[in-house]
Amino acid sequence: MKRIALPIALLLALALALPVAAAPAPTSVFLLISGSLGDKGFNDSAKAGLDMIKAKYGSKVTTKYTELGSDTAKYAPSLEDAGAEGYSIVFCSNNFRSAVQEIAARYPKTLYVMYDGWVEGDIKNVYSIQYKNSEAGYLAGVLAGTMTKGSGDPRLNADNVIGFIGGRDITGINDFFVGYIAGAQKVNPAVKIVYNYVNSFTDTAKAKDQALIQFGSYKADIVYHAAGRAGLGLFDAAVETGKYAIGVDTDQASMFSTEPAKAGLVLSSTLKRVDLTLSGIFDRFMAGESLGGKKVYLGVAEGVIGFAPFNAAVPSATQKAMEKIIAEVKAGSAKVPSAFDMSADDINKMRDAVNPNK
Repeated sequence: MKRIALPIALLLALALALPVAAAPAPTSVFLLISGSLGDKGFNDSAKAGLDMIKAKYGSKVTTKYTELGSDTAKYAPSLEDAGAEGYSIVFCSNNFRSAVQEIAARYPKTLYVMYDGWVEGDIKNVYSIQYKNSEAGYLAGVLAGTMTKGSGDPRLNADNVIGFIGGRDITGINDFFVGYIAGAQKVNPAVKIVYNYVNSFTDTAKAKDQALIQFGSYKADIVYHAAGRAGLGLFDAAVETGKYAIGVDTDQASMFSTEPAKAGLVLSSTLKRVDLTLSGIFDRFMAGESLGGKKVYLGVAEGVIGFAPFNAAVPSATQKAMEKIIAEVKAGSAKVPSAFDMSADDINKMRDAVNPNK
């Protein structure tokens, strides 16, 4: 067969006309933070999850985060921008609930992952996560209720009183509190619990003042907080009074590596592993799992609620007893109430039952 030689110009034209296989674009992830970083708490845990994703997937993923502070007017526009820019996944907390419900459906190619609360209705491209905050509170209550009974520790007084400081009087925070009450009563039925709400998640000075009153006027010797950045004031009050504190969400004692006196007063912190949650979700997304439209409830059994390392002030016998309690919660044999299943009257009855003023 005679071969036909094609002109070089024609060969070049044909080559240019052929489709070229494009390199796959990296998956893009955007973390929107309500408030700011730096409290070794909830937001820092979310940022740690983003860092875990980047460390594992490298060039296969692009990551971005932004701190939006407390200006809620920025939330919806930020979600809108993320969708318009074509991000594969947007992570945000329950503080964005209204904005997610308004914006997400407009950008069906973006998966919006909202943690620490559920969206209303069925939005096909939203995956929402509710944590069992009551289980975290329950563990803290067992620890505080056990310790306050006394173990020869000079920081613990004879008054059977512990404390709680919440960010706001809302269901998500009261979920911690009702669990705290139940856990303390399990091991110490006569315990009293003094409590305050900061009405802010950033006002450290007010939280400190409330903690000082709890430690002083009410003689609480251990106080647990669920108050975000505001709760850092608790640790300042603990140092001033020489009393104990329990942190929340991440290992908050690790913040005070250069302040051993303060770190030594943090008995432990309950953990809410937002980092593991977000990195695990991303793994499933990369594996091709369809996540949109789902709502999940995560706690001790799923490995995302637990304790940070115990302070040396916690006796070994108490630490072993706590391991047993954690196993009971994991197995579902512990009775842990949730504010999400309770009426306002039910919550008030629980609070009144342990209120030292009643």
